[in-house]
Amino acid sequence: MRISYSALETFKRCPLKFKFQYVDKIRTPKSKDALFGTLLHSALKILHEPGLIIPAEEDILKFISDKWDPSIYSSEQESTLNFAQAIKIMKDYYAKNYPSQFTVLALETMFEVPLQVAGQQHLLTGKIDRVDKTQDGLLEVIDYKTTKKMPSQEAVDKDLQLAVYHLGVANRWPTLVKEERPLKTSLYFLKHGEKLSSTRTAANLAETKESITRDFEVIDKAFKESKFPATPNVLCDWCEFQRHCPFFKHKFKEEKIFFNDQDVKALIGEFTKLKNEVDERDERLSEIKTDLSKFMDQEGLERLFGDDGYITRQAIQRFKYDSETLRAILEPLGRWQEVLKVDDVKLKKVAKELPADKRSKIEDARKLDKEYKTLALKKSGKKKSHISRTPTA
Repeated sequence: MRISYSALETFKRCPLKFKFQYVDKIRTPKSKDALFGTLLHSALKILHEPGLIIPAEEDILKFISDKWDPSIYSSEQESTLNFAQAIKIMKDYYAKNYPSQFTVLALETMFEVPLQVAGQQHLLTGKIDRVDKTQDGLLEVIDYKTTKKMPSQEAVDKDLQLAVYHLGVANRWPTLVKEERPLKTSLYFLKHGEKLSSTRTAANLAETKESITRDFEVIDKAFKESKFPATPNVLCDWCEFQRHCPFFKHKFKEEKIFFNDQDVKALIGEFTKLKNEVDERDERLSEIKTDLSKFMDQEGLERLFGDDGYITRQAIQRFKYDSETLRAILEPLGRWQEVLKVDDVKLKKVAKELPADKRSKIEDARKLDKEYKTLALKKSGKKKSHISRTPTA
């Protein structure tokens, strides 16, 4: 199996999008953000391309101007604002990163990370924006980012992509990347003109390789079982495959199956109204419980009487047992197995430390117990109601 790093990230976020993009190969137009980033990457490649003549700032800005496509934006104003931002980014970058300051070894270079999964070799592939040789003789991987927000240093130190880049460069130039000659990995945030860097230890890289190996096992199983479930996530609103996704394709529905649009809107309206009434009722009930509990505390009471009945407050206690003590008592009696229960969280933690064949057997032993679907409402332009809890006495 040969999978790119971007494909791996896509699968981990949403297996169904992975299927649409890399298995079914459904073609979709690139987003304006992706095209914006691609143009800047191309300009930076021209700027840092080794040669006798260093491109002037005017040449780089002209390249951006010539390649700019205003048709991808929804309005002339949006195009103008984005074009101005692209020009500002390149002017700032040129002022801080004049090409003669750097020794560039490779630009947009491909890499491979070989992995052994269940006795078979697989490859994780990708492309690195730039590899430099620093003044102190180290190698530095640089990846350009056009995101609006900068992560914390801690997040950069744990960034999986940078760890994968390290593995890829080490595999491509094994004599240049050694333990005594650490590799520097960096993210350059173009909109901020700032670079965040980190290094990886041998333990970090071993953990990364093990994590990716497990990911490949999951992907391999998905192919064998032909199961690529849709997984809603924070990037769904920007997904280019919405019209194919069961969570979004109703927005693009043209043929009516059993309801027309007015029927659906009426149902949604009624659903919203009833849900609001339930939320208001639950909130009021919670407030009443809180007030009654406060009154009981104030008066030292545990039961209140009214015209329609009475209310009793009871203390509910839940206990847990020391498993070793229980085992010492029950095992000699042959009853210990009767109280055992598989703890899924602990099982997953243990499974991570087992060989691949053992993990596969554990995964095969997992059977679907119950499956159900629920309806949830997201209210348009309204703050979600808050349901208070009765304080514990």
